[in-house]
Amino acid sequence: MRLTLHSHPASAGVRWFKAGFQEFFRQPLAYAGLFAAFMLAVLLVSLLPFVGGPLLMMSMPLLSLAFVMAAAGTRRGVPVRAAVLLVPWRSGPLLQRRRLFQLCLSYALVLTLLLWLAGLIDGGQFDRWLELTAQGETNSPEWEQLAADPAVRNGLLFRLVTGSLLSMLYWHAPPLVQWADQGVAQALFSSAMALWRSLGAFIVYNLCWLAAGLGLMLIQLTVPALGILMLPAWLLLSTAFYASLYASFVDSFAASPD
Repeated sequence: MRLTLHSHPASAGVRWFKAGFQEFFRQPLAYAGLFAAFMLAVLLVSLLPFVGGPLLMMSMPLLSLAFVMAAAGTRRGVPVRAAVLLVPWRSGPLLQRRRLFQLCLSYALVLTLLLWLAGLIDGGQFDRWLELTAQGETNSPEWEQLAADPAVRNGLLFRLVTGSLLSMLYWHAPPLVQWADQGVAQALFSSAMALWRSLGAFIVYNLCWLAAGLGLMLIQLTVPALGILMLPAWLLLSTAFYASLYASFVDSFAASPD
């Protein structure tokens, strides 16, 4: 595949955000099933002793690749199926599969390093604060104490900065390895260049998803009675996010995998 790197204005971020929901509603049940199948597989893998954690982290680039491939398939009238998760390992040359494995392994290694460094910075306080927040205990004395702890703020800042840099490297890397015959280093560089060339668009795009996520979280915290009803909302939002990756990839590289 021949790629042409394109730059986009900040307004493109809103278009990509909307494209995620548009793509999701092409086949909502199928896309939700794809995401649910991945999460079930991840849950089972995470239960494996010793290797569960590393395999879990290695699987994350595969989720984005599966959604990009599924969205590309819908343009050709191909229905979305959970089997798309296995397509990269069933077809293509051995070198391509080896590169994809190396990409996933490198992601897991870098993420492990960053999480270890984050733990050194905040002493595990951030994880505890996040746990209490998820449990809705935002009025507890422990949560308030942790929220005022500089270590928690430093841990959050470190995760935001390093997480953003990691995302820039790996955002488009899986489909570049799968479709563009790029090696790991070249795919990481191309991905970073694409995000840098359209940095404003990607900032707006991520702010849109952040606002949507915070909105759902606010509803969940302020209206506890909704309870189980929030689960489908989170599933929709998460699935729509991954469904939006195809639009940003195609726009960034002017690519149409056929």
